[in-house]
Amino acid sequence: MNTLTHIAGVTLNVCGRTIQRCSLCGAKLCDSLNTAALLNGDDEDPKFPTWQTGRLVQVETGNPTRYSLLPDTDKLPDDSCLEFA
Repeated sequence: MNTLTHIAGVTLNVCGRTIQRCSLCGAKLCDSLNTAALLNGDDEDPKFPTWQTGRLVQVETGNPTRYSLLPDTDKLPDDSCLEFA
């Protein structure tokens, strides 16, 4: 299993686009560009899903790529993206 764990950074909402990057290495974790979703019942745009800031997000490469929220901890796992920072 090839995994890399990131720290979810602040979610930015810019010009109708939602972007979230890793706080440590800068890798993009979420991007709403070119996505489509059904409107909410009140005809408002739906909220694009992002990770809670500061949480560890493990990415497993492959087809499809798998994203998993790891348990809340203050330790970086062995597969952290620290070497890419």
